[in-house]
Amino acid sequence: MNINLREKGKLRNFSDSKGFGSIVIIFLTMILLTGCATNYRTGMYPPAKFNKELDSLKSNTTTQKFSRYTIKKGDTIWRIAHNHGMLPDTIIKINNIKNVDNIKPGQRLIIPAGNTVSKATPIRKAPTYTKKLNETFKWPIRGRILYGFDKWIDGYKNKGIDIQAVNGQAVKASKSGVVALTSDAPDGWGKVVVLQHDDGSYTWYAYNSRILVRKGDYVRQGQTITEAGSTGRAKHDKLHFKIFLRGEPVNPIPRLR
Repeated sequence: MNINLREKGKLRNFSDSKGFGSIVIIFLTMILLTGCATNYRTGMYPPAKFNKELDSLKSNTTTQKFSRYTIKKGDTIWRIAHNHGMLPDTIIKINNIKNVDNIKPGQRLIIPAGNTVSKATPIRKAPTYTKKLNETFKWPIRGRILYGFDKWIDGYKNKGIDIQAVNGQAVKASKSGVVALTSDAPDGWGKVVVLQHDDGSYTWYAYNSRILVRKGDYVRQGQTITEAGSTGRAKHDKLHFKIFLRGEPVNPIPRLR
């Protein structure tokens, strides 16, 4: 095939050759690149790129499997978390929930697999563990109550109590149990320990400067488990303490002895 083009009065001839093929390829490539640039400027990813980003996101998540849960009448975030064997904050964060009191029946939540608190296996279990079912909760630390239960803090209801502390002050287990979880969230609760107790209750200790126990450890009531501090979003030294009964946060004050 011959292609004749007239340029400035001159007749030019292009025959089927590698040179002509190269020109066509370059021309098409420029069109494609221009189209891609337009997509990026308008915020629209080409399907292949979008899928690649999704795969990358999935591969970088700590828990790669998820399930969906439809909220039922009477559900609370704490009850849902308890039934799925995980901490409420896990569900709150992954679903970007701004106000836990505003969830409605029919709303769907993403429930991550893993990161549960229900599979902790004691490494050292005391022989008298089963005899402590009626054990009462004790103060984990002594200090002034900075924020009480259900008080509003920065637009959120406090579902525990914040106790004034001194950096390095010993924080003791409120009740005998197993260390269900230890965590370090610099942008959240800081260094956290969660204990699971034989009666199904949980206690939560946050903003610590140092954690002295490991997941799976059995701890006795009154045993030092952390040192108080101001990690995470805490602005000064304090302990954030919660009690969960049947998956719901309850006011610790009337239950502490």
